[in-house]
This record gives sequence, C-alpha cells and structure tokens, in this order.
Amino acid sequence: MVIVPSIDVRGGRLGNGSAQPVAARARDLVADGAEELHLVDLDGAETGLFLNLEMLAEVARAVGVPCRLAGGVSRVDEARRAIDRGFAGVLFSSAVFGDDDILRDVASLGDRAIVEVETRAGFLAPRGGDPGLVTVATGRGALASARAAQLAGVRGLYLIDLTSEARLVGPPLALVDTVRAVVGQRVALHVGGGVRDLDDIRALASRGVASVVIGRALVEKRFTIRAAREAAA
Repeated sequence: MVIVPSIDVRGGRLGNGSAQPVAARARDLVADGAEELHLVDLDGAETGLFLNLEMLAEVARAVGVPCRLAGGVSRVDEARRAIDRGFAGVLFSSAVFGDDDILRDVASLGDRAIVEVETRAGFLAPRGGDPGLVTVATGRGALASARAAQLAGVRGLYLIDLTSEARLVGPPLALVDTVRAVVGQRVALHVGGGVRDLDDIRALASRGVASVVIGRALVEKRFTIRAAREAAA
C-alpha cells in the first residue's frame, strides 16, 4: 500500500494557513520518504476555476515522484490538460456519477483516472465539479455508484467518508469492506480521510487497499512517512 501525503492549496498557498511555499512543502514530504503526492486545488473544488493548476503542475514536474491532481475535476478534457502538464493521474469528483457517458470517458484514461466516492451516511455528496452533474449525482447510493464505475471500466476508486475527513476518527473501514464486496479485486481501492495512527494504516493495508491519502496526521506529526510505509508493508 502506497502512503500518499496530501497538499491542499488555495490561492497559491497551503490550505492549512502555513506560510511555507507549496513547492517547499512538497520537497520536504519527498525528502521524508513520500513516493507519491496528492495535490488538491481547493479553488477548483469550491469555484470550478482551477486557479492553482499551473503552479501545482510545476510542482508535479519538479518534485521527482508521481503526483495526482484532485479538487472537483469532472471533465475528461480537464483531466487530459492536467496530465499533459505533468500529473501522473487525476481524481475525479463524485459528480461524474451524474452522467454515464462521462463515466465511460473517464474509464478511457485507464490507471491515470481514479473516481472519488465521496459519501455521507452511505450516499454520494460531491464537493466539486459541474453543478449540473453534482445535482444529479448527489444522494445516489455509494455501493450502486461503485458498481456503476466498475461496469463502466473504471480501474480505481477513492473512498472517503466526509463526516470523518480531517477529524482523526479513523478511516472508513466499513465503506472499504462493503465496496470491496461489490467490486471484488478488479478495481483498485484508494482511501482518504480520518487516518490518525499506524494501526489505521495497518488496518487498511490488511484489506488490500492500494493507497491511502494522509493530511492532518502528518501535519500534526503523529507519525512519520517512513513509519507509515513500514506499517503498510
């Protein structure tokens, strides 16, 4: 299981309010052992305008490890533009579940595309993307959505329970188990939100999760990236 530190960016600055330059934070994480980074354009998620794309793409090209772009992407042309600029892959908002044709187009990107399953109480709650798609997708069942992604040919899903995100209450293990029961081993599962300690890392690794995105726990220095990698091995 790959440990993927998250960097949230708003207005060209780190989303946690730190004055540290984004590129410096990325370099520090790689120096600490990160093999991949999760770069989130919060402006894109909140407004639909990817104001930080060029800056994040510079980081992705320079940092020396694969970087994923996240933050409300819901169009394949947006994803292709990001990939052309140096991102290894893109996380698509749950909004794409609002259009089966778009879901199939997302699947055409292969391993470069991961579709988010953003949930509240078992139902989709997209946090960004085309407003029309968001309206259609909101409230759809998480398990039915995971199955639809599998049938469309999507190779990776990113599971997150929005009620636990940034709260350090543990990852969504029940969601992982139920989605795995639906999609089997043919779809890679990636997880984010809630990770608080190395036991959480071990629990996810034991379930065959492909990667885990970690933000707050690393910022608060609850464990090191290298310790997390050892726990995930």
